[in-house]
Amino acid sequence: MDKIQLQSKTKALKGTIEAYWFENTNIGLKNTLFHRITIPLSAFDSGLDYEAQPVNTCIVLDWYELGLAEPERLDGLSLTHESYPGSEGSIYVGNAHNWCDVKKFNLTQKGDGDYVAAVELIVEFENEGVAENEPFIFEVCLELIEA
Repeated sequence: MDKIQLQSKTKALKGTIEAYWFENTNIGLKNTLFHRITIPLSAFDSGLDYEAQPVNTCIVLDWYELGLAEPERLDGLSLTHESYPGSEGSIYVGNAHNWCDVKKFNLTQKGDGDYVAAVELIVEFENEGVAENEPFIFEVCLELIEA
């Protein structure tokens, strides 16, 4: 099976933390404040011959129920999937949404609405038959976008 090698081929670029309200009365979900984290990656060659190169993609971590969007409340949070089991993460590579298991995601506030995140993911490429699973470890700057 192919190996994508994200660690050596790409890097995380400045991303966003977006706070948004969502409700779904059909499933009994009242209006709830969620957070979505979007981390673009620099363009890279995935090595997959069936995919247009270079690949332009991003990591999306979504459905974090963090409460109020006050910047100081996010400082020091650990946003692992173990801590937030209702959250989801993925990266689109190989014409598929590949699950990202967040092993470490520690936020540190650097300014009013600006953060640095230390991140460790396992990208589960095998679930979609794209490539071997692999870790992806990086630090990234994030900006909070208010709801």
